[in-house]
Amino acid sequence: MEISKNKALLVRDSARTGIDNMRIDDCLLQRAVPEGPIVVRIYRWSEPTLSLGHFQQIEDLVDDPAGISQPSLNRLPWVRRKTGGGAILHDQEITYSFVIPASKGLLDKGANEVLYRAVHEAVRDGLIRLGLEASLSENCTCSVAKKSGDEEPFLCFQRRTPVDLVVGAHKVLGSAQRRTRAGLLQHGSLLLRASGEFGALLGIQDIGKIPSEFLWEEWLVDRLCEGLGTILPLNYEVLELKDLGYLLK
Repeated sequence: MEISKNKALLVRDSARTGIDNMRIDDCLLQRAVPEGPIVVRIYRWSEPTLSLGHFQQIEDLVDDPAGISQPSLNRLPWVRRKTGGGAILHDQEITYSFVIPASKGLLDKGANEVLYRAVHEAVRDGLIRLGLEASLSENCTCSVAKKSGDEEPFLCFQRRTPVDLVVGAHKVLGSAQRRTRAGLLQHGSLLLRASGEFGALLGIQDIGKIPSEFLWEEWLVDRLCEGLGTILPLNYEVLELKDLGYLLK
């Protein structure tokens, strides 16, 4: 892989509906060009929302243990992602995404796990510095499901892949990817606190003794830069852009 300096734009976006959040990520991927920048986006959701993996059906939630124990989940607004995996409850969390143009040389076979690990290990190391016992899962629920004949849990944070980030027994960060000829999109969710919509999933601040006023968005930006910087030396330009609404027109 040729190493060169790359410009990256950091976008701190406004809170949006699920449909608009997914449309913006998709637009950023579609607009990736060979000499264009890497775009890193930090965003939230305007209301508690489920984002379903590409192959999931919302009807499956009714019979899932999560939907049975918390029927209110079935009444939440939902949107389908272009990436796979389980459904994410976007509420007390921060979502990130980045788009890397194909010209950066990160679309080769095997690059997907390299990117997952780069980001997740940077977040892991940051959590360790905050005093939490964070690690990569190194386990996979999919193999268990195949052996038992059972389906995987509907919710992403009740599943495990080897590169998921856990604090103790609790998953706090999961990511997914989509590739096109234009480039690669990776997005993920960092769980901060348990949601009132499903309190069984604990977040970082439920587990660790971290001040409630801690600036998680700034902290996550630094971790993303740190992780991507282990693969590509980057010159970051902070773009204080609060409205990407033009992409929705």
